[in-house]
Amino acid sequence: MERERLREDRIHGNPMYPVSVYPDIQQLNGDSILDCHWHDEMEFTMVTQGSAVFQIDMNRVEVKAGEAVFIHRGEIHAGYLRSEEPCIFSSIVFHSDLLGSHTFDTVQEKFIGPIVRKNVILPSHITADEAWGREVLEYLQRIFANHAAMTDTCEMSTKAYLYLIFASMFEERTMPSLKGTANSGSPDKMERLKTVLGYIHRRYPEPLKLKDLADQANMSEGHFCRFFKQLVQKSPVDYINYYRVQQACIQLENTDRKIVDIAMDVGFEHLSYFITTFKKHRHTTPSHYRKMFSKNVSVEPATLTPTPSL
Repeated sequence: MERERLREDRIHGNPMYPVSVYPDIQQLNGDSILDCHWHDEMEFTMVTQGSAVFQIDMNRVEVKAGEAVFIHRGEIHAGYLRSEEPCIFSSIVFHSDLLGSHTFDTVQEKFIGPIVRKNVILPSHITADEAWGREVLEYLQRIFANHAAMTDTCEMSTKAYLYLIFASMFEERTMPSLKGTANSGSPDKMERLKTVLGYIHRRYPEPLKLKDLADQANMSEGHFCRFFKQLVQKSPVDYINYYRVQQACIQLENTDRKIVDIAMDVGFEHLSYFITTFKKHRHTTPSHYRKMFSKNVSVEPATLTPTPSL
């Protein structure tokens, strides 16, 4: 049940075309570009400007402009800015049903099924250093370009390019040079992390004690703090405050409630601490953040993009 609370509730595409493409997402400030989450769909994210660090289950991958990451279904993932330089990236999130067929065939048996069940682990970091990577990156660029142009055949070409992408990656996973690069993170550790994050996401308005979080992971407090920082790149307290600020942003964008009431509602006991914490994560005050989203204020679209959860 706790794991489900970390599961993304966004619907990607529709039953006829279970695909969502997110082109040119811009993150200009803050440290996170993707919140911790997971979904049943697979995902490719390609950085086009700047750089980022992606946490995929137990692994950290540094991705520069012109590189991409692949995220298997069910993997918990998040993204963080690599430097102070703005980051722009595009993503495609799709359900394996897109690559299915009405009858069970060789493609399902030999390729798609093993990927979905994670019997085969494909490379998570895609670069242009080798031919297979250059092919995958080119196909991803074509997918994003076709969706941006809304071509008449983008649905069909996307499906074709995804097949070609997996063909290149499936062959590569057998090459000796990449043996051992598959995600070898402990499933037990990831389930513990999902349990703790789910607990935080459900109970963030309440006072949260470190001991309670450690108990959720069945660890000592000291061990838990090291475990959490290693996987989330934030201390438990920093993550709780970060998540509370995220929830406050939603209310600031969509309601006219008093800032002090929002602060109390998301778990801050003192307005001054809320404002200080908000400035740390958003580099502006809550009142100015609200003004940026007012209909009467013109702001660069890039600065309006909250931390997404694809």
